[in-house]
Amino acid sequence: MMIFDNKKTGDLLSHLSNRLNQIGIFLQSNIARQFKLTDMASYVHVNILKQQIYLRFKLSINSMELFDNDIVNIRLTNDKIHVTCFVYSNYGMDNVMEYQDNIDNFELTIVDNISLKLLSCIQSHINFIT
Repeated sequence: MMIFDNKKTGDLLSHLSNRLNQIGIFLQSNIARQFKLTDMASYVHVNILKQQIYLRFKLSINSMELFDNDIVNIRLTNDKIHVTCFVYSNYGMDNVMEYQDNIDNFELTIVDNISLKLLSCIQSHINFIT
């Protein structure tokens, strides 16, 4: 178990949690402009013991909950990073992205590219359900 015994890993976890928070704000601001919502939120959870970070997204329209799930999950195991991105609702489930590589080879642009893919997928789910 690693609890910040490696500054590089600690910096990576910190940067990734900030980036996921930015993605949540991006999604909320774009979706709020297009749909009449009753509730929406995003939360970034960091679990140092499990070396895991995830972005939870919650959205309701007309008091009907459409989303309340983890849409991005990042996990560090030994020297590897695992990124999964799923969107699921009453409409179904979409696997937006799965990625695994050595931490040393990890490019932050992988996480940056998730925003637009997630937005498009969530919009499709909302359009189908409403």
